[in-house]
Amino acid sequence: MSQEKSADLSSKHVHAATTATSTQSTTARARYEQSHPAKSRRGSHSGSSIWPYIDTRTMDESQAGGESTYSYNSTADLSAYFREINGRKFSSLDSAYMLRADETEFWRLDKQHTAFYMGLGELYPCPDLVEHVMAPREGETIEMVDLGCGTGTWALSMARRFPHVQVLGIDLAPVPLSPDLVTPNLRFEIDNIMQGLTHHAGRFDLVHMRCVGGGLPDYAQAITYAAQCLKPGGLLIIFDYDMLVCAKDMVSTRKMATPNQPDGSWVQRFFYEFRWAYAANGIPMFDELLDKGLWEHPLLDGCGAAGLHIPLGPWATSSEPAEAQRLQFSGILLRQNIKNALSSCQTVMKRNGIPQAILDQWVQKCEEELDTLKLHNWAYLRMLWGQRRRENASNPLSGSASASTKNPETKPEPSDLPLSTWEPHRQVRVYHTMEECQAARKKRLDTIGEVVQPLVLA
Repeated sequence: MSQEKSADLSSKHVHAATTATSTQSTTARARYEQSHPAKSRRGSHSGSSIWPYIDTRTMDESQAGGESTYSYNSTADLSAYFREINGRKFSSLDSAYMLRADETEFWRLDKQHTAFYMGLGELYPCPDLVEHVMAPREGETIEMVDLGCGTGTWALSMARRFPHVQVLGIDLAPVPLSPDLVTPNLRFEIDNIMQGLTHHAGRFDLVHMRCVGGGLPDYAQAITYAAQCLKPGGLLIIFDYDMLVCAKDMVSTRKMATPNQPDGSWVQRFFYEFRWAYAANGIPMFDELLDKGLWEHPLLDGCGAAGLHIPLGPWATSSEPAEAQRLQFSGILLRQNIKNALSSCQTVMKRNGIPQAILDQWVQKCEEELDTLKLHNWAYLRMLWGQRRRENASNPLSGSASASTKNPETKPEPSDLPLSTWEPHRQVRVYHTMEECQAARKKRLDTIGEVVQPLVLA
């Protein structure tokens, strides 16, 4: 069957299947018109600040979210935390999060963690700032939290690296770590970030969020909640995927497979369709938000950003043996992770009207592309960081507030917080200003090529 006929067949099937979900499609269509790369190429939010309005004088639990933490142990009955869809487990605490919460998904997430670690060459970006805030200080307890900790592997790695630090992992579901592996300085809680974290306000030296965008109906609000958990001078790190696959030059976007671009990437097409299925499920696009970095956030200063490129498969080479090994191993692991994700992503796509037959067709084309390595693609991951401003150090959620904290439209005064001097390897691009971030985004959007209407909106 030709690609033109296949695309037409897909559209007809999806149109019939989505008739019953017209309300969701209408909502998603509005998002499509507002934020689709082909509709808006400017790459910046218009109007007022993207960050939630913050007035620390009046903030209380009704505004910032009440305590919703559940402590648990290995002997508890945890069935209430899961729901079952088509024989697979999902978190029951957030109906919008539609990636699985079972053993197969846990293996995928652990493989993804290893791919990220090898691709970056470190557990975290801006290592100079991380090691500064995590350094022992006499008479003070150093604490950090991993929000959306998943399998707990990253939190466990940090607990082992920094045995003097108290490490907390928070997620919507219990972590699958064996109790024998949990170190004395590591514990976990079940919580929903979007219900607020006032019970942890002003507590942590480091707050980490990795690949949580798929479960956040309001990413900007979640970032503000996370920033409020920091001690003055504490460090926030955000690490998340860009759904646009990069071409070999690590600058331009790989064109997706369409009837007019038969040599385009099916991996690009699949995850484009997945992202719009997620939008129809209630999770807005967050690419534009993260491409602005954290420079304008009223609670943060000393900000920076970077983009990490990891090859989708073992195609990248280098004359330097250590770099060649890193590229090969990270590429193999990320390819395996992406192939597993092709299965994990299907639940939300089917839920929003894409028939299994069409998904099977796409997966076959994606796996062929990944196995043959006929396209040399890079996955692109955003890394953002910022430090909590030192105003109101005695109580970050009450008392008098500076103008910059109360009103995001007021530019904060410069602070004495250090800037990172990190010099990473060649597959990491560091951005020192929001303008540099926006320029990189514009290059990606300017080279995106033809995009098709998402099939969930057909």
